[in-house]
Amino acid sequence: MSAPIPSETLLADAVALHRTGNLAGAEPLYRTLLERQPGHPDALHLLGVLRSQAGDPAEGASLIAEAIARRGTVAAYHSNLALALKALGRFDDAEAALRNAIALAPGSAPLVALGGVRRAGGRPAEALSVYRAALAIDPADGAAQEGIAHATAELAATDAGPPAAALTAYRRAFRLRPAAPFAAYNLASTLRKAGDAGAAIPMFQAAAALAPADPAALSGLGLALLSGGRADQGAAILARVVRLRPDDAQERFHLAEAAQAAGDADRAAAAYKDTAALRPTDYTAWENAALLDARGDRLSALAAHAGGLMAAARAKHLFWKAPVYVAMHVANDRIAAGRPDAAMRALDRFRQAAAAENRDLLPWIDFLRGSLLLRRPGDEAAGRALLEGLVPALPFLRHVASADEFDALCRSVPPEERALHRAGFQSEPAAGGEGPLLFAACDDRYLRLFAAPLLLTVEAFCGAGQRVHLHIADPGPDIAEVVAGLRAPLRRCRLTVSTERTPPDLDPAGRRTLYTCLRLMRAPDVLDLHGHPPLVMIDIDALLPIDPRRLVDAMAPEEEAMLIHRPDSLDHLYNTISNGLIVLRPSSAMLEVLERTATVLLHWLRRRSMAYFLDQMALIQGFADVERRRGAVGILPIEELGRRLGVPDVFLPFFDEKHRAGFTDELSALTARVCEETQGGGRSEEERRAALTALLRRLQAAVPTTR
Repeated sequence: MSAPIPSETLLADAVALHRTGNLAGAEPLYRTLLERQPGHPDALHLLGVLRSQAGDPAEGASLIAEAIARRGTVAAYHSNLALALKALGRFDDAEAALRNAIALAPGSAPLVALGGVRRAGGRPAEALSVYRAALAIDPADGAAQEGIAHATAELAATDAGPPAAALTAYRRAFRLRPAAPFAAYNLASTLRKAGDAGAAIPMFQAAAALAPADPAALSGLGLALLSGGRADQGAAILARVVRLRPDDAQERFHLAEAAQAAGDADRAAAAYKDTAALRPTDYTAWENAALLDARGDRLSALAAHAGGLMAAARAKHLFWKAPVYVAMHVANDRIAAGRPDAAMRALDRFRQAAAAENRDLLPWIDFLRGSLLLRRPGDEAAGRALLEGLVPALPFLRHVASADEFDALCRSVPPEERALHRAGFQSEPAAGGEGPLLFAACDDRYLRLFAAPLLLTVEAFCGAGQRVHLHIADPGPDIAEVVAGLRAPLRRCRLTVSTERTPPDLDPAGRRTLYTCLRLMRAPDVLDLHGHPPLVMIDIDALLPIDPRRLVDAMAPEEEAMLIHRPDSLDHLYNTISNGLIVLRPSSAMLEVLERTATVLLHWLRRRSMAYFLDQMALIQGFADVERRRGAVGILPIEELGRRLGVPDVFLPFFDEKHRAGFTDELSALTARVCEETQGGGRSEEERRAALTALLRRLQAAVPTTR
């Protein structure tokens, strides 16, 4: 029998395998050594490092902690424990471990690791300070300079730092490590994001030369070529990336974009379809492929793609109505190109697909077809007949009113009934304040769910004296306590609350619809109460990470309303205006729009004829009614708002699935996080806003796109 391998040799062999990345070969050797010597500190530590690298940081942290318990004076043990704890999201514990490492062996390396922990925990400003301390110790430490660049870029992304500073930091990092592929790649990526494709291209080429097998460098090069107007070259590079990463949906999408920009519609459509096959939740890939098929009159391909889209929605890979939106966008595109005949042929293909794959969407596709017929000379009667036949399936269509009909509905509500309804508006006295009035309405349940995060977000971004009015339908008996709790953390906002009781004989669907209409029904009362300031209406289940005053300031003097405005879209009968965010100046025309809209909504309430989208339809018709009698109203489409303000996200909706299991707990956790970021002490106002902006952007990335 051969003699057992000495423990020293066993450890040396395990370390040699570990260094070459052979984790499967090294692990049994570490474990054999621990069977012989259960408390061996080095074996415990190295096995813990291995388990963390193998994707089990919990076991890794446990093993390394055991090694520290036996030999706590080795700085590397504490540093590697910090890495495992960081992977577990235990950032405070990781920082404590690194402080132990720094105490045992001061130097730049543990400070760089500490910066990484702070960045991972969403604290880039605090990370920046330790990276700078590390660079002061060792001015040639490329990892410290790279950390400075990353933290600076993260601060710039939250508007808490100048964007140019990140680019300067990445240039310095590259000068320290010119042979490191990731240093060249990071600088190239930053140049591309800054819009300097010309400078980014040679840097991406340098990164690709340093790491020829790295698809990321090639992908960056292809995208830089695309940004630089060299789409054909970009498409060729991105095709290489797809061959290296055949299962990567994002790379397929990039190839599709480049091919489309290069004018290769066939290749682009195929790549978009490949993207959708790999990532069926990608709405844009589905939509772009359909658009290219329609533009190329590839009707058979469009029919097949529409069938896949219908099936994807039925399987809940997409929002249930996504195929309708794609069909509408395709048809609108063909109408804009002067091809209404092609629009109808495309809708016919979507109808065939719905009949075969998703019959629940048939009425919606027919609604689009009816809308198209209404605008085709000679087909108006057929269009109206088609829409009338859809009322049982789409009840909101009963509320489509012509000019004369809308006026008749307004006149059908006698003044005394309107006065009685207004008497049901029970409000506190208006609070003084500055700027526009932020206004939301909801029932008691939504107040308890959503008011706190909305108010906390507004509080974080608004100026002093911001007025907020919440209108609450059917409040609970403890409403005073609930409102007091909402007011408690507010320092800038001045909250006013009003209430009303809704008719007790409404069916559940009608009551839900009434709740969506209350903002418009009560807007005249709220404006009268507050002296007719500019009005910012928002959904209660939303966040507004921007000062409401900036929304009003973004409007030109001749613009009286800001809203989503799509009068040329096929869904204009019910969705020309979205009530998520509306900004109105209190001109006489706007006051009349609100008054007549509220009156028509009261008519339908009196008739107990409520249907979803009623609020939007009434407001659309209210605008059209006033424009017919007074002339055009100046409207700023919300799509233009981001461009004027230079911010991408001014309005952030919550998750759509409010009734799914676990939603309330998720929302409570989010509210606590928003409160923590808003109220956290020891930080400047700029730091709090930067942290909250980062939180909201992470939330935005998690919100499923439905439009």
